[in-house]
Amino acid sequence: MRRFPLLSFFGLAREMMYLQSYVRINDNTSAVVENIKRICSCTDVCTRVLTSSFEIEIWGQGLSLTSYSQDSAEIRGTIEQVRLVSRRLRDGDR
Repeated sequence: MRRFPLLSFFGLAREMMYLQSYVRINDNTSAVVENIKRICSCTDVCTRVLTSSFEIEIWGQGLSLTSYSQDSAEIRGTIEQVRLVSRRLRDGDR
């Protein structure tokens, strides 16, 4: 009998239920992050958003949170860098 990893089942379920996070960057002036869990912090140089798999850091100048709904956020300003930090690595540091 062939065994399938449990992880692949949950990965497939996540894709089917649209639980993956999406980041859409328009030039360097705005970013929309969909399927978020919460906003960790928002300053004029860094915005941190928590998703199910990653903590997404958006670095830049003059950043502001212009739109927020139950599961998405829009950040506007001059975006210089986007950084993905795995939640496993972040939680393992503590």
